[in-house]
Amino acid sequence: MTSTALPLPRDLLGRAVQGYSPQGQPSGKPGMEGGDFQWRGSGQIYSSSRDMATFLAANMGELADHGAIESAMGFAQQPVFTVSPRLKIGLAWQIVSSGNLSILDKNGGLNNTSTYVGFAPQRKLAVVILVNRGKQHATGIGRQILHALAQENSEPSNEGESDPDAD
Repeated sequence: MTSTALPLPRDLLGRAVQGYSPQGQPSGKPGMEGGDFQWRGSGQIYSSSRDMATFLAANMGELADHGAIESAMGFAQQPVFTVSPRLKIGLAWQIVSSGNLSILDKNGGLNNTSTYVGFAPQRKLAVVILVNRGKQHATGIGRQILHALAQENSEPSNEGESDPDAD
């Protein structure tokens, strides 16, 4: 994963896109390390679509000769706290169940981004949504896409989904 960085190095700066506020106004400069906190690592992490695909393949046990990292990723996927019968929390993931589908996902965002990474390991399906605008419904959309791809007829759960309309 050679195109994932925090902060973004100068040689990758040309690949960053402009972020926008929820109202559609430019927010920050492309490649800035923005966030609510004033310490390194609390803002945006930059990654390419290829690196995100590699990350998800590793989380689904699909990378050859990477047993140690896949084992660590599998450990982070194990539930350690039960919120409800349909929502459990792992060390790095939410585990959301609906019908016959179990999705592991992580959502996020800042004032100028909205993000979603989710996968259904039993179906070998994964989705990444990167939005260059803050407070968008990336989680709900990602879960709907996974349900459609899995041909799962149950309604996607909204548990663990942040409310982008709340301040």
